[in-house]
Amino acid sequence: MPTHHERTQATRRALIDAGRRLFAEHGYAGVSVGEIAQAAGVTTGAIYHQFSSKEGLFVAVYDELVQATWIRVQAAREASDHPSLLSDCAAYLDACAEPAFTRITADGPAVLGWDYLVAQTSQLIEISLTDARDRGEIIDVPLGPLSRMLAAALKEAGVIIATAPDAAVARDQADQTARHLIAGLLTPRGRPRRPDECGRSPRQQPPRSSR
Repeated sequence: MPTHHERTQATRRALIDAGRRLFAEHGYAGVSVGEIAQAAGVTTGAIYHQFSSKEGLFVAVYDELVQATWIRVQAAREASDHPSLLSDCAAYLDACAEPAFTRITADGPAVLGWDYLVAQTSQLIEISLTDARDRGEIIDVPLGPLSRMLAAALKEAGVIIATAPDAAVARDQADQTARHLIAGLLTPRGRPRRPDECGRSPRQQPPRSSR
């Protein structure tokens, strides 16, 4: 027989899963507490008990989504023979272009506030920057301010992708821009080895000459 703690955790899990699905499909404003509770198979009181409010549930959904994104970034880095800061950013932007991510990302600034989003992400980006510095990939600069500035840029890129008519096109444009922004931080060792790694997504090829 499940313990009280196990039942509580199961209820919390059901609410987060239902919230993530409904927020992604209808947006934060388009979903009621009652609809979330019904989808999770619990009472509305369970939402207030677990999260205090719909906003509290959204925070839990958003935090979990961000953590999953950075786990994905780390996994891609560990699987790569040549990990790099540029690759970390590309993996992050790939996640931003996924349908389950876009609507929640678009609602994030209005629901949570920009300072919350940047502060949360800058801590994770500082880890990526530290690894890049330890590899000799970027110049030695204060990582605290840099991580917050890069977090703001990537979060804005995420919102642009989330609200664009074509997320794939917006993702490629954001990738090109991020590469140019980061280029000034790179040491000779950290510079891309292939032409298609500098300023152009590998999926976008230059136009052929008509000659």
